[in-house]
Amino acid sequence: MDVFGGAPRFLAYPRPVVVQSGADAVLKCQIGGDPRPAVIWERNNEKIHPGGRYRVFEDGNVYNLIITLVTAEDSGQYICKAKNSIGETYAAATLKVEGEAQEMEQREENKPRFLIKPLSTRVGRGEDAVFSCKLWGNPRPEVVWEKDGKRLNEIFESTHFSVGYQDGGWFQLKIFKTRAPDGGVYTCKARNEFGESLAGAVLLVDAGPGHEDEGNRNGYTNGHWKAHQGKQRSGRQVASRLKDEPLPNSAKVKMFAVTEGKHAKFRCYVTGKPKPEIIWRKDGRLILSGRRYLLYEDREGYFTLKVLYCKQQDNGVYVCAASNTAGQTLSAVHLSVKEPPVRFKQPLTDLQVWERDLAILECEVPEDSVPITWYLEDRRLQPGAKYGMEEWGTKRRLTIRDIGVDDDGIYLCEMPDGGRSIAEVAVKGTIVRKLPRKVDVLEGENAAFCVEVEEEEMDIHWYKEGVELRETHQTILKSFGRTHILVFVNTTPQDSGMVTFYVGRSKTSSQLRVKGARHCPPSCPIGVQINTERANAALLSWVPAQDSRKNPPSGYILERQEMGSQEWLQCLTTDSATSVEILGDSVPCEADYRFRICSVNKYGRSGYVEFPRAVHLVPVAKIQAPLQDALVPEGQDACFSIELSASVIGTWFLNGNQLQEDERFSIRRSRTHQSLRIRGVRDADNGAEITFIAYGIRDSAALYIQAPLVKFTPLSEMDRNKFVEVGNPIVLYCELSDPEALVRWYKNGVELHSVEGLHIQSEGTMRRIVIQSAEFSHSGVYSCDAIDDVIRFNVEVEAPPVTFVYIPEEELHRNIVEQDSLSLCCEVSRGDATTQWYKDGVEMQSSDKVLIETENTIRKLIIQSVQLSDAGVYTCRAGDSALIFKVNVREPPVMIVYPKEDVHLDRHVPDEIVLSCELSRQNGKVTWFKDGQKLQESENIKLKTEGPYRRLKILHGRVEDSGEYVCDTADDSKFFHLSIKEPPVRIVSPSQSQMELCQQTSERMVLSCEISRPNASVRWYRDGLEVEENNNLILEVDGVYRRLIIPETTVNDSAEYVCDTADDSVTFFVNIAEPPVRFIRPRKMAYEVGKYVGDTVLLDCEVSRSNAEVSWKKNGEEIEENSNITITEDGSSRQLTIHSAMLEDAGKYVCDAKDDVMDFHLKIHEAPLTFLRKADLATDRHVVVSDAIVLKCELSRANGVVHWYKDNESIVGNEHFICEEEGAFRSLIVLNAEIKDSGEYICDAKDDKIVFSVIVQEAPVSILGNTGNPEHYTLVAGDELILECEVSRENATVQWLCNGKVLHPDSRTNIGSRGTMRKLVLSNLCVFDSGEYVCNATDDKMTTIVHVQAPRIVEFIAELHNVTVMEGEDATFKCVVSPEDAKLVWCMNGWPITSSERFNISSNGLCHMLHINNCQVSDSCELTAEAEGVISKAILQVQEAQVLFTKQMESVAAEEYGEATMEVEVSLECGEVQWMRQGVVIHPGPKFTLKQSGQKRSLTIRKLALSDRGMYSCETLHDRTQAKLSVEPRKLKIRKGLSELQTFERETASFEVELSHSNVEGTWQKDGSRLKSNNHWRMTAKGRMHSLTISNLSLEDSGTYTFSAENARSSARLIVKETPISMLKKLEDGSYPEGTGATLECELSRHNVDVKWTKNGVELKPGKNHRIYSMGRKRFLQILKCELGDSGVYVCDAGDATTSCSVEVYERELEVLQSLEDLDIQEDQNAVFMCEVSLNDVAGEWFKNGEKIKPTSTIKIRQEGTKHFLLMCNVKGEDSGEIKFVAKNVESIAYLEVEELPVNIVKPLQDKTALEKSRVILDCTVSNPRCSIRWYKGSNVILPSERFEICSEGCYRKLVIQQVALEDEGTYSVQVGDYTCSARLTVEAQPVLMVQDLQDVEVTAPEEACFACEVSVPAVKAPIWTLNGEVLQPGPRVLVEKMGKVHRLTLRQTSEDMTGVVEFVSGKAKSTAQLRVNK
Repeated sequence: MDVFGGAPRFLAYPRPVVVQSGADAVLKCQIGGDPRPAVIWERNNEKIHPGGRYRVFEDGNVYNLIITLVTAEDSGQYICKAKNSIGETYAAATLKVEGEAQEMEQREENKPRFLIKPLSTRVGRGEDAVFSCKLWGNPRPEVVWEKDGKRLNEIFESTHFSVGYQDGGWFQLKIFKTRAPDGGVYTCKARNEFGESLAGAVLLVDAGPGHEDEGNRNGYTNGHWKAHQGKQRSGRQVASRLKDEPLPNSAKVKMFAVTEGKHAKFRCYVTGKPKPEIIWRKDGRLILSGRRYLLYEDREGYFTLKVLYCKQQDNGVYVCAASNTAGQTLSAVHLSVKEPPVRFKQPLTDLQVWERDLAILECEVPEDSVPITWYLEDRRLQPGAKYGMEEWGTKRRLTIRDIGVDDDGIYLCEMPDGGRSIAEVAVKGTIVRKLPRKVDVLEGENAAFCVEVEEEEMDIHWYKEGVELRETHQTILKSFGRTHILVFVNTTPQDSGMVTFYVGRSKTSSQLRVKGARHCPPSCPIGVQINTERANAALLSWVPAQDSRKNPPSGYILERQEMGSQEWLQCLTTDSATSVEILGDSVPCEADYRFRICSVNKYGRSGYVEFPRAVHLVPVAKIQAPLQDALVPEGQDACFSIELSASVIGTWFLNGNQLQEDERFSIRRSRTHQSLRIRGVRDADNGAEITFIAYGIRDSAALYIQAPLVKFTPLSEMDRNKFVEVGNPIVLYCELSDPEALVRWYKNGVELHSVEGLHIQSEGTMRRIVIQSAEFSHSGVYSCDAIDDVIRFNVEVEAPPVTFVYIPEEELHRNIVEQDSLSLCCEVSRGDATTQWYKDGVEMQSSDKVLIETENTIRKLIIQSVQLSDAGVYTCRAGDSALIFKVNVREPPVMIVYPKEDVHLDRHVPDEIVLSCELSRQNGKVTWFKDGQKLQESENIKLKTEGPYRRLKILHGRVEDSGEYVCDTADDSKFFHLSIKEPPVRIVSPSQSQMELCQQTSERMVLSCEISRPNASVRWYRDGLEVEENNNLILEVDGVYRRLIIPETTVNDSAEYVCDTADDSVTFFVNIAEPPVRFIRPRKMAYEVGKYVGDTVLLDCEVSRSNAEVSWKKNGEEIEENSNITITEDGSSRQLTIHSAMLEDAGKYVCDAKDDVMDFHLKIHEAPLTFLRKADLATDRHVVVSDAIVLKCELSRANGVVHWYKDNESIVGNEHFICEEEGAFRSLIVLNAEIKDSGEYICDAKDDKIVFSVIVQEAPVSILGNTGNPEHYTLVAGDELILECEVSRENATVQWLCNGKVLHPDSRTNIGSRGTMRKLVLSNLCVFDSGEYVCNATDDKMTTIVHVQAPRIVEFIAELHNVTVMEGEDATFKCVVSPEDAKLVWCMNGWPITSSERFNISSNGLCHMLHINNCQVSDSCELTAEAEGVISKAILQVQEAQVLFTKQMESVAAEEYGEATMEVEVSLECGEVQWMRQGVVIHPGPKFTLKQSGQKRSLTIRKLALSDRGMYSCETLHDRTQAKLSVEPRKLKIRKGLSELQTFERETASFEVELSHSNVEGTWQKDGSRLKSNNHWRMTAKGRMHSLTISNLSLEDSGTYTFSAENARSSARLIVKETPISMLKKLEDGSYPEGTGATLECELSRHNVDVKWTKNGVELKPGKNHRIYSMGRKRFLQILKCELGDSGVYVCDAGDATTSCSVEVYERELEVLQSLEDLDIQEDQNAVFMCEVSLNDVAGEWFKNGEKIKPTSTIKIRQEGTKHFLLMCNVKGEDSGEIKFVAKNVESIAYLEVEELPVNIVKPLQDKTALEKSRVILDCTVSNPRCSIRWYKGSNVILPSERFEICSEGCYRKLVIQQVALEDEGTYSVQVGDYTCSARLTVEAQPVLMVQDLQDVEVTAPEEACFACEVSVPAVKAPIWTLNGEVLQPGPRVLVEKMGKVHRLTLRQTSEDMTGVVEFVSGKAKSTAQLRVNK
């Protein structure tokens, strides 16, 4: 047992270990703890698993980790973690591997580094280009220059470049007389034995004069950008010195076909030295790289032209011309672009837009249903915010919004069959040339990007994947004027990503994809051999493969396999050795081994080669973990194990006897672990010696036997936790392993013995305790102790729960009348159950009035003589169960005995009126209402009470006393409808009821009546409308007389006048006549009026009176005014005006004045059809061929018809001749005029005509684009003159003249034409060729003035040379220019330089000089000297001054986890430095901080670790300093330890520890158990302070608390005490409205505390209105219903603590929150009214038209809180009226309007067919269930009877006919209001069958012949009897009888002629028989 015990502790911490590379490293530590801890090792937070180079073993409490063959990668921190059931701990150990780190440091120090990198440059064609760089490396590195990944000697001839070296580490590359293909990326690779480095630069070659076309041939093998692109010139005439190469022979031209919209790719392989220059042409025109043309050299060396998305205009001959100094060659191909099978009706057109504008592309497909897809090159476009796609008909549109540079490109519209339409969209903006969409390069190649912007010196940025790029040795950023270049040198797959170029708001992007290059793994080694001459060793040897130079291996891997195993394990690796010796110590266990080998490099590994045979190897083993003595109980298994350092085969011995594997002994070996298991040890084995022997190893241990332990058989959780009800038995049992073992039983630690009621039993292995009857005291923890083991039981005794026997819901609601007795009864499950009765939450006690009875399980509550206050909620509680009764107490109803029904009374003013009611109870109270308003006594109204009678007396009746009176008792009410009227008013005079009065206009009229009462009011009516007084109508009252006076009558006063007194009336029929109206002109005189169409017609007449009314008629029909007809009146004049006469306006017009008429006869004539403005028409027309001839004239009428003639022949409209009409205009259009269309054209309009003379002539020849002003060209002798123009017709002939002389073709003069183009080429110009050149096209000519000069030769005799100076030095440039007077301009990066303090410009004869003083780094530039167009260039390179260290770095020592700062000082404040550790550059981050202040530079390292030790260096480009950083392990101490705390429950306790260091992890423990942070325990660390906060303390939190961190530890004790009583929450003052509840609440610090409540010093007890209760620590006083007297000061006294509050009760005001709303609904719907008031315990009443509404089956009244509801179901029309809600002193009124349902037939009658005597139902459905209907048969009304039943069920109506008869057949109809519907009833008779047929009869004349038959049913109609086909009619000789179903025929006085056939027919039944009459 560990003497230290408890959680794991480090007895000895692991120490840092320093070993040499390749040796073994051992990390060890000593750990104690009980139980023994489990130990693991970790590195980089990953567990180290033993195996391979890692081995773990234990030596007592020393734990070791062994790492074999360590390397520098093994350096670092290793963690040792130890853990047991009590706790855990860990410590760190540092391993440092030396040797390899120093080598790496030396490698980093001596490998090549670029001090000055080569600079990108731009030169003109033919100039020299120079790249210089400065390198450092020891030894001096070897330098190789490459262009685009190829060595220069592979692509350049040796004379084209030179490579040099100068002292000081300067290396230089010079390229002579640069050409366009020399442009590209140049890389300088430096290598020595310690490593390699590279840097790159860009060369841009500008095309010189005459070589603009070569601007697109700067040699970049990836072809992703062009340094320069010439612009094509435009114009009609071009003077050029370009010479077209001759086209190759057509027989050599290859053919190539491609479908429109696809790509065409041409490849040409050309070799030659120097590398050829390539030019591509199409049909002789130079091809420049653009959107659809890609020119590049692929990786296979092919020069490639790719034509993207071919169009028809791409048809032609493409020529690849290659040339170098040795010659030139050509290759040609003819491209044919095939049209797709289905073409677009309207293709896309190219588009040019500005950046951020809107671009719209439109095309038209063949059919509406053709779907299309839009593409941007190879990317499919989707509709969205960027792209809008529209389709209508055959039109298709693409809208590109907010267009950017990346939207520039080829757009395609594709149909499903493959047909494409293509358009180029050019985006103009800041970026002139954009990036390609994607760039693909192979790993190791260069990726180049070029962008051209519109202006120089713009602010540009390059980004990759959103990160801005900076120039590095592998990233080149260069700007040349408007051109900006980005190059990734020697790309890797990690360089892939989105490259973006930004300039201002514009951007362009490209996707860079770097594809991994294919590399090959090495080949297998050969000649493998194995030598086993040396004991316990094997020498393995091999030879590298023959192709090892091509694919060299970087090393070899050896693997071994144990014989009998399938697994191969790696045993070692070697770099270059070809032999290795394998020792026995290197294998894990003794066995026969086989070996194999393979070669590896960074691209993979070769196959394996096995060595020829196996070898037996034995490791030298040591004991890592020895055998241990074992103490084992008898009968159990004993285990022994030993751990060795190697796997060997060993032997086990027992008391010297060798053991073998059998049933008793089990021997196992697992690598280094050997074990022995002895099954079922016996007592005889006590003291036996166990020995293990293997390969010189021996170890022994002793076996001791222990008596077997007594154990309990485990029990389930249910068996150990018992819940028993009172009275039930308790049985606890367990089972032992030994039946003889003794046990003891305990309860709560007290031993139990058998007593009465408690029995302890033992039976075999079973142990049992039985308690016969459980009691509450038996609850507790029972345990059975068997010395070696113990088992516990938790017993809890519970009482059975009390429940109530089920009572139906309706019995729980009790309604009782006042003074009756109330009995509430319930039954509980147990007779001893205690119950309490509560009313409204207050416990009830027995009293004289209240009886509480208990009888067995029955519980009763009896209340005698119930009062209204006894209503409420009664609760019977029994334990946790409760039963609730709701009791409602009501008074006995007061009913009105008499009158039985409502009373209607009619009285007159001023009668006395008495309304009387008799009540059922004399003390009943009534309330009288009138029209809904409560009545009070007054002088005129008296209320009387006499016994059961209640009377209302109105002493003097008045009209206003009429209304609806209600006598209401709350339980009953009766209505009295009282109508009081005035005595009737009679008209005394005139005595007649009607009078007639006739009068002339303008006379005074008086209508007079005498009435019976002077104060009576009358009303006068005119034509049914009440009259009002005005100036011309006066109403006069004079005593009993009433008069209506009209001072001056008019015809309009004729009417029916009534004088009405409500009770009587008289009518006056008044007729006012005017004198007749006459026309002033003679009567019946007819007027004849004649007019032309379009003229204005005026019909005028004059009447005798100005107010006379007339009407105008035409042909007997009255005329109405419209836009063309106006009817006017002016005094006595009457006029009808027709503004524009038409033919249909002719006819007879009449002006009718009733008493007189006047006639007008109007005739309208058609106006002649003529041509308007004939004089203004040009009838002589001269037209040019192919133009359109348009002849147009205007008619006098729009509806006129004309005919066109040519040379007197009628013209018929066709495609050539088109006749058009537009209003009054008529046109003849001759399309595409020809010579034959000349002639005379006539337009004939019947009444008029026009003649046109048309002459068609050929069009004059014109020169397109001719401005009329001569163009001037100045050329140099020897140049070539090309004059070109375009004429208007292809067949036009021209003449070329020079100075007036006609030119003819000769050796120097070439005159040509092609289509409409005319061309003059004059070669080898001379000075005398100057003059005026004219192109004469007969009708037009173009003049050009050409001036040929002798050339002025300006040249540089001595050119500028590149100059390199140090910062601060002067630079001088010189050049020699001829002639001496040549003007020279100096420029720096294209900007002119003028003389100043820094720039001194001078010249001396031919020599020109520029001197620059005090050069700065920013002065590095391209310097240009321009002499009249001739340029010489040079490069000025200004190198930075050397940055040296003025203060060297000093070594620093620091502590682990701390900070260290290293400082230096440099010679220049702007000098840049680089911090490094062991050759690795240090970048700023959370760990490293780099600062710069003046000349000081510092590096701060935070959170130091032991691995941060080592050498640190600081470098500039010219100097270096280094120092050592030492990191010591920190020594942690406790500065301020824990101190003991005492506090109370529920408080918060805090412990704090201050350590000597910050940022240290620590652990907290309580009584040895580790704490974890949660809501209760909160552990924090801030700097050096560590704290533990314990919230909501309890007594259980007392204990010892320990803080430990690494080797530091501090403890203290926490003591928690109970808290004194205090008020956690005090009472609060409150104001409460009257009638509401109030709850006073406070909270104590503890639960079990009794309190006392007082009000104003008086103790309060629970009562009807007060409840006092507690919940946990809270105490409550509840006032159920506040009254004004409840105001006061309330105190809650808890002994040590008290709290008080003031309570104020105030009255509430009632107001309406939401008023009633009017409601309009239809019949049978539900009407819901809601009124919300401010208080929820206020009762309200509802009234309708003043009558109180009582609940019925269709009327529901309810209250929900403050809301009151009235529901009226299935309303009727009579329910309309005023609805009023009244509560206390507030009311709300609304109106209900019920609309009757429309009456119609929803489902009509249906035709029916029924069988006779069956039941028939005719039914229909109506819209209103209350509508009445009437049934008809034919036109007769059907009334209910025994056979006809009329039924109504809601909206369903039916007519039921019982026992339908044949006579019931007919048409039945139903009438509902104005709607009817009918149906036909068809009645089918019952089928008649013959039951007994007729029998033949033979008689002798004149005897009677009798025939009889029987049918199935009695016949309704009489049957038909026939004899020989003749119908027999009853008579003297024919007797027809019917007896039920039997029918008889008797023929009397028969004769021979009656012989024949007798037939009986009844319905469908028929029977025949023969009659024979014999003589």
